[in-house]
Amino acid sequence: MASPKRFEFPIAKAEYLFNRATEPGQGGDKRKFWRDVMGFESPEAIRETILAEVSLEILQPQSQNEQGELYRAYIQVTGVSGLSRRIRTIWIVLFDEDVARFVTAVPDRLGGL
Repeated sequence: MASPKRFEFPIAKAEYLFNRATEPGQGGDKRKFWRDVMGFESPEAIRETILAEVSLEILQPQSQNEQGELYRAYIQVTGVSGLSRRIRTIWIVLFDEDVARFVTAVPDRLGGL
């Protein structure tokens, strides 16, 4: 697998977490979790919090698809609400690149770290 050297997390991806509502049974309501449960008030705050907790050292190889190598990293996030949750982040390193690009972040169902 490729060895990423840095992270890339476009604000559009954080806006997706902050604003995206899905139909029941379609992957959960991202907006409800990040806004209502965790208490974040902006996509920028979500992005900053995730980037502050993730590091290249905790990336774990997950799989490969037609675009590149997928990695996951588990981080502990404390929201504005005071609630602390273990979050699974997913990153992709495109073939022939060394940048871990943010894909998504979801609460980990297994509990705390």
